[in-house]
Amino acid sequence: MALIVLVALTLGALALTRSVYTSNQIAGNLAFQQAATHSADEGVEAAIAWLENNNGQSTSNTASTCATSVGSTVLACDQTAYGYLATRQDPGSSQSWADFWSATLDSQSLKLSTDSAGNTAAYVILRLCSAAGDANSTSVDCTQSPNANSGTCAGGSSCDSQKINLKSSGGSGQNGSQVYYRITVRVSGPRGTQSLVQVVVAL
Repeated sequence: MALIVLVALTLGALALTRSVYTSNQIAGNLAFQQAATHSADEGVEAAIAWLENNNGQSTSNTASTCATSVGSTVLACDQTAYGYLATRQDPGSSQSWADFWSATLDSQSLKLSTDSAGNTAAYVILRLCSAAGDANSTSVDCTQSPNANSGTCAGGSSCDSQKINLKSSGGSGQNGSQVYYRITVRVSGPRGTQSLVQVVVAL
């Protein structure tokens, strides 16, 4: 009887040890995931700050030029040194975003410094337009919402482009516009942790 009880206690101890070990692994993975998401948020904020600092030049008189210095960056042109592309890019029908990042976006991304948690974030900003150039130009196709399906929207306009018109209050006239930008952030961290976060902003 004593031997049977001893075997039962041993098996119970082993099961408990294995359960605790598994729980610790799950808790650790959740901690890595949370840290990676936090690092991705910092990458998004850095990308938005860059856009805000350079906003207003996508429809300027210099929109056809492609300056490369930070102080005179033109959003109408590619700025690969800063992780910015003026033209929309999407993965293929059979391609995941992770594969698309590795094959295309990684080489065009801006990599940030590794943070205290050991995570390294990299981001790419894509202006959701069909071509580079002045956002007000019809040939650039920056005229509607980025997620709308093709077809006819309110007012008879097409729904498959990337810019929204703002109407003045109390009237039907248009006094401005917002261009959509898709920010994709990829985070690489300890123990092979990887995270992809996307945000669409309008400026």
